[in-house]
Amino acid sequence: MTILSVNNEFNNSVKQHTAQCFSRASGQYGQYAKVQAKAAQLLLSMLRTGNKSLLDLGSGPLLHQQTLAHYADSIVNMDLSHSMLMQGKVGDHRICADMDNLPFQSQVFDVVFSNFAIQWSQNPAKLFVELARLCKPNGQVVLSSVLTGSLFEIDIAWHALDGRAHVNPFLALSTLHTHAIDAGFDVRTMTQECLVDEYPDAKAAIKSIKQIGANQLQTGRANKGLMGKAAYTKVLNNYPLTNGCAPVTYQVALMELIKR
Repeated sequence: MTILSVNNEFNNSVKQHTAQCFSRASGQYGQYAKVQAKAAQLLLSMLRTGNKSLLDLGSGPLLHQQTLAHYADSIVNMDLSHSMLMQGKVGDHRICADMDNLPFQSQVFDVVFSNFAIQWSQNPAKLFVELARLCKPNGQVVLSSVLTGSLFEIDIAWHALDGRAHVNPFLALSTLHTHAIDAGFDVRTMTQECLVDEYPDAKAAIKSIKQIGANQLQTGRANKGLMGKAAYTKVLNNYPLTNGCAPVTYQVALMELIKR
């Protein structure tokens, strides 16, 4: 299996730590990424068929490669994590690179598919401009992104310990809309969905975030767990439960964009 690594000598510690978190999660990501799978199905329903080239941006462990093959003749899988790209069947184009430094020529893709990835961009306005650059005229982008208000249960639980933010400050849907318009896209579809996963207890809910590699804060600090049983118990006891279950709530943007 050949994976092309491009520009992944990361120029800041946040990118490096993010890649490490996702690499550690690569083996079990598919088992825990239930909400991500729901979002992917909604995105797939938006895709046009008959495309020559498709970019799966933030492809993770290539969970959708077989399905995406029905929509395009050629698929390029790109992810920040080399270990993620080691998953899946052989024979696909795989590029390890940073979405904030996309290594592609202009107007090369008919469609870009991106599920639960662009929230990790450190410059989303520029990213939308780059997506427009990559697309052929009338090219399609379908994406999902985590929005503000997500993972509030996690934040409540950890806030009881130290009063610090333990969830990234995700963007609002209106901000993504503005970025898309400014980049030169027509917004064909734009919705916000509340997707919830449930776990038997707070410990399992908090662990699930680490199991998908999403425990990296954009400050460069990862939620690594707690030193001391008493402190950890305090966090678990403060986790908000619903009907005896520990929910993990995601506010998710679903967008279909067409390049003008």
